[in-house]
Amino acid sequence: MQPEFLVAYVTRSGSTGEVAEFVAETLSEAGAPAKAKQTVDVQSILDDAPVILGAALYAGHFPKEFHKFIVRFQRKLSNAPPWIFVLGPTDKEPKHFAAAEEEARKDLARYPWLHPADVRVLGGKFDPHNLKLAFPFSLVKMLPGNPFKKLPPSDVRDWDLIRNWARTIADHLNAAV
Repeated sequence: MQPEFLVAYVTRSGSTGEVAEFVAETLSEAGAPAKAKQTVDVQSILDDAPVILGAALYAGHFPKEFHKFIVRFQRKLSNAPPWIFVLGPTDKEPKHFAAAEEEARKDLARYPWLHPADVRVLGGKFDPHNLKLAFPFSLVKMLPGNPFKKLPPSDVRDWDLIRNWARTIADHLNAAV
């Protein structure tokens, strides 16, 4: 029997969590049992459990919870390379996707022992009414001319692309069993 996938994620406004849940459901439907959990809720990882990590980039960096997870589970992640998905651009500009991938890889480079099976940049979601920013960026929301209120909401998450990516991972592992 194939071990259960762990889809560990960091989410601020819920968008990355929605993607993680969708990835877990898709993996399970494809015969690769999976469970999505926020990184802060992960107590341990079974040695044979494959891992997918997900987070959004904020100002070109992963959130601190993402980094804490990587450090905490260094031994596991260095022995079994994780798949990583990154929610990035909230528009469909290819140059923004390329820049997000470069930023993600640069941020991951601080862990020379980490060799992800894949780093996939996905479109993100921006909702100015449900915006949760870490300090000091949260201060911008309190300004009278809050620039975020002027930006239109967007959601460029490509659910077909996400489904196909998850199925490819499931197929890879199902072939190895």
